[in-house]
Amino acid sequence: MEDFISGLRALLLQFERSPLTDLHFRKGEWTVFFARPGGAANPMLTAEEGAEQAAQPTSAPSTVLRAPHLGLFEPACAAGDRVGAGDLLGAIDVLGRRTELRAAAAGRISGVLVAANDLVEYGESLLELETAA
Repeated sequence: MEDFISGLRALLLQFERSPLTDLHFRKGEWTVFFARPGGAANPMLTAEEGAEQAAQPTSAPSTVLRAPHLGLFEPACAAGDRVGAGDLLGAIDVLGRRTELRAAAAGRISGVLVAANDLVEYGESLLELETAA
């Protein structure tokens, strides 16, 4: 497993230095997808997942915060917390580089969908924020 992680880090470094906007490949049972902002949507996320989430009724309008890239998720809030626009909700760390995730609007965190320090993929749902109607 350590060899795979070292290889993945090397690949990510090469991707970062390249002009590519996205990269998707498979090796054995592993599938990896990298994308820069403006790159392709994650092909590993199915349209069915989005349809299932859209079909679930909610009492207030909600926003799902999605991972902007691969990395380790560090939440800075918990379910039930009230947040203001611009408040820090969490961060994604990849090879020591930290991307802060901030609230686009004021509201209440209705769910933290990923555990602290879990490896997340591009486009993965991280938090759900209920906003005022």
